[in-house]
Amino acid sequence: MPDPYQVLGLPPESGDDAIRRRYLELVRQFPPERHPERFAAVRQAYETLRDLDARLSYRLFERFYLLWCKPHGLFVSNIVKELRLVFIWLRASFL
Repeated sequence: MPDPYQVLGLPPESGDDAIRRRYLELVRQFPPERHPERFAAVRQAYETLRDLDARLSYRLFERFYLLWCKPHGLFVSNIVKELRLVFIWLRASFL
């Protein structure tokens, strides 16, 4: 999964308004009819960063992956997807 901040061309400290404005600019620049792959990547990045809860979930997942999974060679996408669901549940339960 590519870094959503890089896909949108934004720094990681960007806020809700900056992310939404950049998403709308990219949607106009890459309409789904002419650029379906690029539009899908932009849409997925926006869905990941669309609000504060989504960004926190992504950051938690990213930090765990970089500190634990990657050094231990756990690159299987199914494991990563399952861990992301666990982190979403944990965030919802304890925050």
